[in-house]
Amino acid sequence: MSANQSSKRSLPRLKSGDLGLQIFLIGIGLVISLPIIIALLTSFKPMNEVITYPPKFMPNVWTLDNYRTAFESVPFARFILNSFIQTAIITSGQVLLCILAAYAFAVLDFPGRDALFYVILASLMIPFELTFIPNFQVVTGWGWSNSYQGLSVPFLASAFGVFLLRQFFLSIPKDLHDAALIDGSGNWRYLWQIVVPLSKGAIGAFAIFAFLSAWNQYLWPLIITDVEEMRTIQIGIRFFMTNIESGANWGAVMAGAVIALLPTLLVFLVAQKQLVKGIAMTGLKG
Repeated sequence: MSANQSSKRSLPRLKSGDLGLQIFLIGIGLVISLPIIIALLTSFKPMNEVITYPPKFMPNVWTLDNYRTAFESVPFARFILNSFIQTAIITSGQVLLCILAAYAFAVLDFPGRDALFYVILASLMIPFELTFIPNFQVVTGWGWSNSYQGLSVPFLASAFGVFLLRQFFLSIPKDLHDAALIDGSGNWRYLWQIVVPLSKGAIGAFAIFAFLSAWNQYLWPLIITDVEEMRTIQIGIRFFMTNIESGANWGAVMAGAVIALLPTLLVFLVAQKQLVKGIAMTGLKG
């Protein structure tokens, strides 16, 4: 048998049904991506092309004026820094606290463990809007308005993260814990030297979810901050839309939206394999 024949046999054949499914999925992806593509192209259009009707898909003249306007008209760099600080605090806090809580519910045996875990699961059914006013009263009562503490502390714990990591920790053989205890390792050493390294996929997937959720926050930063220097990037985009009746600068709005989208897009592209692996590896034993 020649090398060409063996290589042909090794190539998978694409069935007509699979081809149709792929074309359908590509079409769905293009429809979902269309608003992002339009925002990206609009951000490079001069104002006269932005307000032209009917609108043109591709700009005739490419310009960076909208990005200059975004950074010169408002302290956009400060908004980006605030978003990064808030997101970093929330993401690191959720990952750390959820690892500790998930380990306690998965490995340790203490009175009321299952009942307390069910209470945490029940909190997933409570919308954030229901706890919005109590959180606001507590944060403002502590004097944390217009501060990074006020932006991040109410979100340092995640019931979803506790559930996700607990389910994965339960899939780790209990014999490893028994062996570690026999060798003289305590729970703290067992957690950080055995459980966490074995759970990198699940922890990485949850960290991505936490990052995206924190970065895209809008309502809470809008309410808890009332000074310009503490606004986040999502609130900063709103500054370009405060006077729509007299004509909003939609080019600058689209430029700000593209800048706000870049970190989430980069995180997803870089950590896509880790995200899929973490979801696939996360067990549902419990």
